[in-house]
Amino acid sequence: MRGVVFVLAAIIATAGAIVAYDRFRPADQHAASQGATSSSQSGDATTELASRLLTPSYMPDGGTYEVRLFPTQLPPDPKIDLPQPSGARLVGSALRLRNGAAASLDAVLDVPATTADVAGFYDRELGKLGWSPAPNRGPTSQGGFVQTFPGTSRMYCKGEQPPWYSVSIFTPNAAPIDVRAHVEFSNPYVPAGTSYMGPCSAQPQGVQVGGGLNKLPALKPPDGVVLRGGMGGMSGNDRQSSEAGATTKLSASDLEATFAQQLAAAGWTKTARGADGPVAWSTWKIPGDGDWRGLLLVNETSSDRRSLLLRAEAN
Repeated sequence: MRGVVFVLAAIIATAGAIVAYDRFRPADQHAASQGATSSSQSGDATTELASRLLTPSYMPDGGTYEVRLFPTQLPPDPKIDLPQPSGARLVGSALRLRNGAAASLDAVLDVPATTADVAGFYDRELGKLGWSPAPNRGPTSQGGFVQTFPGTSRMYCKGEQPPWYSVSIFTPNAAPIDVRAHVEFSNPYVPAGTSYMGPCSAQPQGVQVGGGLNKLPALKPPDGVVLRGGMGGMSGNDRQSSEAGATTKLSASDLEATFAQQLAAAGWTKTARGADGPVAWSTWKIPGDGDWRGLLLVNETSSDRRSLLLRAEAN
């Protein structure tokens, strides 16, 4: 699991700094962490800072990590598969090494906004190169209020063990389309030859039994509504809940109606509804075993802030 956390941390770090790659000169600049001395020779303070920000300051495995930046190009070694739609521009890439060996690689491309079905392009082209979509895990056990991902992300495999390949596609309001490719070459937390349930494993990484928000369907906010704060809640044998804040100008009544449509689509049956000033609510009968009832509550706490509550409780 810590290996997956490292993958996510690497992607998030790259998103914040890789957009400046096209300003870096020369191409192959690198910096090391974990007690090693920076090996950057250019004296370019911006390059060194970006490299250091992309390098983990501490990792529990005690390894030495290094980042090499390649503006407008891919590293010469290792070779990776990176299909590019017509008219795409390779902004650059970052290669991470652990103890001198390639650990992961990130690349970012600008794709013309007129390009149709970018996700389908990568499905087809990576398939020709021997990559197949990661196993479908089916619906997750997470329920309640969830922030929508502002784009499309897909993972590809060549087997259960690394390398693992992911492509994330973002379509901002201003062109062009932002494509991020990430390749994980190894998992430093699992000794060679041992069994590990990773994103490309044939079997799921584990099934949550008992607790969890399994009585609550996932509720996604409407376009333009930003969820904030913790979206989890208490969970037990007879009560589960999810709470969140939202930033929006939508009224409590309109926001409740949007979430109510999703509850109905998940099989919940509305038993009552009310709206009075800044508060809107509805009660529900929840399908499945046992006599479970639900409550959806939206409260306008300020002109653009809303408090959200979804609760399931055994009667």
